[in-house]
Amino acid sequence: MKPINANEADYERFEILGHDALFTSLRIDRKTLPKGLHAYDIRDSDDCNGTPSEVRKFVMVNHWGTVVTREPIEGADEGIVLNEDDYNYLGENMTLDEFANPAPVMEQRM
Repeated sequence: MKPINANEADYERFEILGHDALFTSLRIDRKTLPKGLHAYDIRDSDDCNGTPSEVRKFVMVNHWGTVVTREPIEGADEGIVLNEDDYNYLGENMTLDEFANPAPVMEQRM
């Protein structure tokens, strides 16, 4: 499957290895990613049963999905084996623009 423009994908908020991220099941064209964001592929298990097994800069086979982060994931160039407690869906959709340009948090006065 040909990678799509990163700005055209639908994303879910995701957490991986302690990083706030966006997840899409699609392959995204890294050249279309806004400056300052990082993309990594997640590999499905060898059985292709829907169990994420590795995060890596790029995977050719058993592509499970792609995550976008604001900070680099150290070690992902070589690949990081994932355990089930290394990632989590956060239950909300978000656009790439919203993720790249988060609204400032307003201080609450008591």
